[in-house]
Amino acid sequence: MLRRAVGGATAVPRASQTRLEAESVPTNKFIRGSTVALGVTAACLPLYVVRWKYGPISTTLLEGLVVATVALYLLGRREEGSLRLNRTPYDIPILLLLVAGASAIFVPPDRWHALGLYRAYFLEPIAIFYVAIDLLRRPNDMRGVLLGLGVGSSMFALLNIGAFLVTLIQGTFVLGSPPTALYTSGPEVAMYLEPPLALAAGLVMFADRRKDRLLALAWLAFLLPALTLTLSRGAYFAVAVLAVVAIATHRARVPLAAAVVVVTVVLLQVPLVQRKFAGQFDLSDPQTTIRGRLSIFNDTFSMLRDHPIFGNGLGGYHYVFRGTIPEIYPHNMWLTFWVEVGLLGMVAFAVIFLGLMYRGWRGFTQAHGFYRALLWGVAGSLVLWFAHGLVDSPYWKNDMSAEFWIIAALEVAAIRAIGQNAPTARPTPEIVPR
Repeated sequence: MLRRAVGGATAVPRASQTRLEAESVPTNKFIRGSTVALGVTAACLPLYVVRWKYGPISTTLLEGLVVATVALYLLGRREEGSLRLNRTPYDIPILLLLVAGASAIFVPPDRWHALGLYRAYFLEPIAIFYVAIDLLRRPNDMRGVLLGLGVGSSMFALLNIGAFLVTLIQGTFVLGSPPTALYTSGPEVAMYLEPPLALAAGLVMFADRRKDRLLALAWLAFLLPALTLTLSRGAYFAVAVLAVVAIATHRARVPLAAAVVVVTVVLLQVPLVQRKFAGQFDLSDPQTTIRGRLSIFNDTFSMLRDHPIFGNGLGGYHYVFRGTIPEIYPHNMWLTFWVEVGLLGMVAFAVIFLGLMYRGWRGFTQAHGFYRALLWGVAGSLVLWFAHGLVDSPYWKNDMSAEFWIIAALEVAAIRAIGQNAPTARPTPEIVPR
């Protein structure tokens, strides 16, 4: 008697999957070195604070790692005799973003500084994006980048926890300016740590390998205390939004919701947190953060009426801004893009950002195992930045711009791998002896 062997919608024969992964194994030392360098770069994002100069040109340790990664990649492709330019759904908006950024160099008074920002915030991170989507062919390649992010962000979190404890012991703690290890403010620390938090949470909730889940739990053990101790209200709001998303997308909704409620109640009992939130929702008090942000937004919109198309150029905001509160950026992600790279740059980045968020969540619903966990983490990272970006300016630092494009590359590579592994034709009937 005959019976049909029917494959699942996304199932792949083990032999075929092994063959696909074997074909993508790097064949020369430069490509292998570039893949390792990519993970090291992901680990060392905060080290942009290590700076030096060659004559008039300033650079950072992070920039050196980016250049080394790209150089190894180009040497590897040259040895193979082929330079791959992988197409993505974001190529046109990326090109428009680069054009807008290049135009923004000529707007502010200090064009040399603007050129440095263009290099650090756009040219180098986007170069890493295109290198990474070519290198990240296998789950283990992606795990290498996640490991780099995990080690680097965990060490950074530990340094910040240590700095917080030292000020408490010494009695030098100031509520309005929580201590940080390398950065200048708690929100900067929080915005860098938020994407790693989402990636770790995705692995804990959805990874199919026990080792991945255990490593992610250890990762969370460093990130959660450090993020809490930033006392960043924007970060607390963003994590609350992500918690709602987690409850909505995970099967164990009731236990997860109960855990979120318990953690929230416990957190609100901490005296420092209570003091940080005290009176912050009193809109009649001009000293609250909400009133401060509204004042900055209002002054920025007034300023943009004089510069609606091109904004103020890269690094030009503080030259023109004359609000009641002096600021480098307008504390809103979208307003920051508008004032820095103009309307074209803001729209181009919005297309990239929202496209990544949409495709990430759609890919999550279609993926399984490691890719499902990774895509939840990537999409969750964007949710965190979107929420926090309502009251601050994520992306606009060396570490965060590189972090954004590395995470974007992880999503593109994961969705590509899912598409390659999915069957392209209806399975043919297989004759199986009864």
